[in-house]
Amino acid sequence: MVVGPTVGTGLFIGSGQALAAGGPASLISSYIFISILVYCLTTAVAEIAAHMPAEDGTMLTHTHRYTSSHLGFSVGYLRWYSMALLVPFEITNAMVNLGLWIPEPKVAIRLTIVICVIFGFNMLPERTFKRSEVAFTGLKLITATGLAIVSVYLAIRGVPGTPERGFHYWRDPGPMKEYLVDGPLGQFLGLVQCVLYSTVSFIFSPEMIVQKREQLDSEANHSILRLSQLDNVYLFIVYILSALAISIVAPSDDPLLTNHGIGAGMSPYLVGIKKAHIPVLPTVTTTLIFLSSIASARSFLYISSRTLCSLAEIEHAPSMFKARNKYGVPYVSVIATALFSGFAYLSLAVSSSAVFNLLMYFITTSGCISWLCSCIVYLRFRRTIKARGHTSVHRARIQPYGAYFGIFFSALLPLASAAMIVAPTHNIAQNFISVFVGIVMFPMLYFGHQARAAIGRRYPRDRELSVEDGCDLSEKPGRVNDEEQEQA
Repeated sequence: MVVGPTVGTGLFIGSGQALAAGGPASLISSYIFISILVYCLTTAVAEIAAHMPAEDGTMLTHTHRYTSSHLGFSVGYLRWYSMALLVPFEITNAMVNLGLWIPEPKVAIRLTIVICVIFGFNMLPERTFKRSEVAFTGLKLITATGLAIVSVYLAIRGVPGTPERGFHYWRDPGPMKEYLVDGPLGQFLGLVQCVLYSTVSFIFSPEMIVQKREQLDSEANHSILRLSQLDNVYLFIVYILSALAISIVAPSDDPLLTNHGIGAGMSPYLVGIKKAHIPVLPTVTTTLIFLSSIASARSFLYISSRTLCSLAEIEHAPSMFKARNKYGVPYVSVIATALFSGFAYLSLAVSSSAVFNLLMYFITTSGCISWLCSCIVYLRFRRTIKARGHTSVHRARIQPYGAYFGIFFSALLPLASAAMIVAPTHNIAQNFISVFVGIVMFPMLYFGHQARAAIGRRYPRDRELSVEDGCDLSEKPGRVNDEEQEQA
């Protein structure tokens, strides 16, 4: 069940765009490539967690401990606002799944109902929320498994009155599609675009898997690395089988996959089921995907609100975000984070298909920066323990080469995304803005915090200890200040 919250419903809806961009062979290749990248990232973060676990370690503590308060501040906020934006992303996903592609009043009504339900779940007592998490996680896994089984059945049964069965769609329209230009270069660009569209399904998976294991296994830290690796393998199996099922159930040239080129469209599973003319099943599929979107949104609101609460606990956010009610819910953090759900109302101005892409590009760009920082933290971790004469007994064989692999591709993916958007035949201004705002936000946080720390040192406030001086962090278990890092 640890893997469940990391299964985003981009798998059900976003995979349609990926299939339309690159074709079935490119889709499976993309999922395999990103799964390898995520494995490298997961093992790197899990090594650090196994060495010295902390409840909020993966999200906050380890970055402070092995790098600096500046990077810890910027990465913490990046993960908070990115995961907070996953809430309206999943809500928009639900609207796209329901076929609410055109801005109209009923979209506002349904958005409001969904947002209220998600917010209500997050205001439940922590114990009750975690119990419901098991049920919703089971629902998502059942949905993914059930749709894969239905796809195999449809491939065997075929579309009545046509020769379309089995791997027919691999032959017609073909295994790899051309994108932007013709020929082999076009097929390569199709593969690249397929990778970019598929990344959102995996985003923040390494961080969430390891943090969940830290919370569950903090007393038995020897199991964190091994179990995180197993969780990653389970995630790999779910996604690869789903990609294979998608490739045989729907043709890559169906215009409904991209809402006729506007953005995200109908789920490939739903396209295949409707082609097979099976009664009732389309309604069941739509309902399951809709509920899975709500399940993912409530999980992301929970994780992001707790990240903001943790930022307040280390004095990187106002102290009011630490406030909890008698049920243990950090209600101020939940309310503040839930405000990001308002971005879903952009669907009242433009098509929900376009809003899906707008949020997707920003989230994937920020997520790749988070992955890049995780690899940097890992390399600093190895350098620190070596300088102190320690040896980590929890090692993955793929490291540190996996970290170098992760750094290269985590930096390359946002640049590739920006390059593909500004291509002459791909004129979508809002996606261009999303990518570049996602890239610019992080250095603004980092250098802004550096400037604030410099001002604080030059004009101290009544000798009040600040986080930038390293004093508060060194008093908390598992944290060290910047001076100790320099000595190391």
